[in-house]
Amino acid sequence: MSHPKLTIADLQRDHNVSRSTIYRRINDGTLKAYRLGPRIIRFDAAEVAAAFKK
Repeated sequence: MSHPKLTIADLQRDHNVSRSTIYRRINDGTLKAYRLGPRIIRFDAAEVAAAFKK
């Protein structure tokens, strides 16, 4: 696994999804999020690509 470095804003821009969709996918387990602090969430690019694969 590479270092998680994508932000929520990156996912919104690159995959054209809303913030609520990202949080919903984190909560249902289809998107893995890495907490780096109480307010910092990052995502791994390979895992995001797999989660948003069409």
